[in-house]
Amino acid sequence: MKLKIHLRLNDSRSFLFITILETVTSLAALASTNLPPHPWLPPFGLARVGYTDSTNDFEADAIARAETPINPVDLGAILVPEDWLLLGPGQVAEVEVAAISHRGDEPNTRLRIWFSSKPASAVSIPFPLANHVRVQRKFPLPRAPRDLERDVVRVAIERSDGTIIWRKAIQAMLVPKPPHWPRFGATTTKLRYDAPISVRNNDGTFSTLDYAKGWDSRLQDLVVSLPTGARFVFWRGSCYVPFWAGRHNTGLSYEWAETTPPKDGFDCVEPLMDKELRYGRVEVVESTAARVHVRWTYQSCDFNYKTWGDSAVEDFYFYPDGFGTRALTLQSALDSNYELSEFIILTPQEAYPFSVLPENIVDILFLDGEKRQLLFPYSAAEQGAKLKSRDLPAVFRIRLHKDDPMNAFYFNAEDRRLPPLVFGGFKDAGSIVTPCYWGNHWPLARGQTTGGKINDRIHASPAHNSVMTWTMQRPPALRETRLQTVDTLGRSRPMQVQTWVWLIGQTDAADSRLLEWARSFSAPPSVQVTGARFEPESSARERRAIRLVAEASLVTLSLRPEGVCVNPVFEIRNAPARLSRITLNGSPLRPEDWAWDGNTLWLNVTLHEPATVRLVFSR
Repeated sequence: MKLKIHLRLNDSRSFLFITILETVTSLAALASTNLPPHPWLPPFGLARVGYTDSTNDFEADAIARAETPINPVDLGAILVPEDWLLLGPGQVAEVEVAAISHRGDEPNTRLRIWFSSKPASAVSIPFPLANHVRVQRKFPLPRAPRDLERDVVRVAIERSDGTIIWRKAIQAMLVPKPPHWPRFGATTTKLRYDAPISVRNNDGTFSTLDYAKGWDSRLQDLVVSLPTGARFVFWRGSCYVPFWAGRHNTGLSYEWAETTPPKDGFDCVEPLMDKELRYGRVEVVESTAARVHVRWTYQSCDFNYKTWGDSAVEDFYFYPDGFGTRALTLQSALDSNYELSEFIILTPQEAYPFSVLPENIVDILFLDGEKRQLLFPYSAAEQGAKLKSRDLPAVFRIRLHKDDPMNAFYFNAEDRRLPPLVFGGFKDAGSIVTPCYWGNHWPLARGQTTGGKINDRIHASPAHNSVMTWTMQRPPALRETRLQTVDTLGRSRPMQVQTWVWLIGQTDAADSRLLEWARSFSAPPSVQVTGARFEPESSARERRAIRLVAEASLVTLSLRPEGVCVNPVFEIRNAPARLSRITLNGSPLRPEDWAWDGNTLWLNVTLHEPATVRLVFSR
């Protein structure tokens, strides 16, 4: 990510770009240095009503929310604008209203709430106001119409004679028939987004593009559904950059392969610049009872879709426990330098970062149990020591939303260095207005270059909040080779191919459980086997699997954990298709504690001591 400053001439046919390429470190240092330890923050949302002395004689605002939130993805939607209402069938909603009168008492005012399509079902409730006294209350919303996909919630404060003294219209997305996701599996779909795409034109003006017309009609989105309730999404609007889509309408991405622009490039070189999806593709490789495998392929391009021949493949493997892996394979020039990891929280249109993000966004958990918590806005002077590495791998827990108990996590077993950079907040009119970097050039928006301040496009498009980054500091590769090959531009040349692997997931599990997962991923168990033999490559960390070839209908596995073994996975070639029985230390495993698809076996067991697993196959 780079800071770009543009000077535009009035001549609409040509532009002069003065580009200052600063490292992302400089940008973050500028934002984080000298921040007070407890900065004063302006209010957001309803809290702004009556917060300061106002020349307005009457102030009010209203929001509408479902009483029990449902993950928007489970209603077939994604990143619904924060000031809209999303309702599924049978969901009950409420409207929260704040108001203050500065022109005298209003003892006979009433609040009236209704759907535009059902004015006869309006709710009318007394809402008296005393002079200079702020009132904030919640009221039930009438039942939504059952057969509409769109409506408008009308909220009005009116006097007894019917005079309306304040009103607001709230867009409503209604879902009469939600999609049916599998408990565990990958599904291609087209997620719903009812607002238009924000477009910045070449002359600096803004227009919109119908969301349904944003891509080739053959392209779809992809949703990975996990039994924990977590949803991992590949969305056209995010350029297929995958992210955890949370219950409270935010998301978390681990980043992608990004490099600095060559001399003939413009702006950052990364897949998020591929707004039209000229290069990015996503496919389901397998989706079975035992494993989901989704592959994302892309080329990092610049603002003008220029590429230089490098390419990346990211394979994501998930199991019925909800935990997965990110395996990134990068084919690049020998002198290339790439950034691979950054925690980026996606927020919807109209969401002020402080209104949705918690203060304690990131926890760092070292494998020996030491815990460090990063608080935002980040102050390098106050918290810089928390980024001191210990020559020990660490698990990162990232909170997507202040009300969401499900946190994303990230772990590389070979990475012993902490990220060198935490992003500082932005200032506006002398106040800290974001907890960290904020940018609206991604997701969804088009024509917008990488920026370095918050702007009014927060009202027109989703945005992202960059929390911390490894910059060009990469962990040791799982595999690395150099070869003469053909790049994406058709040129034969020497290139390097590198693969890295991370353990990923979204969970509300305790720290102790996350550490068990990380220790197990770091050190697979020792295995002795009868009735089968090991493959030449006996372990595949990118799939967290032990690889075997079956030689009999009874296979016995003697497992010796290296401390702890959590939910082992076995790939068994040449086995009969039917696995009729599994025992652990002589006791049968329940059907819900294992999954077999004819090739992959997943076990729902945690072992601290040596154990014997017997697999009984039948034809």
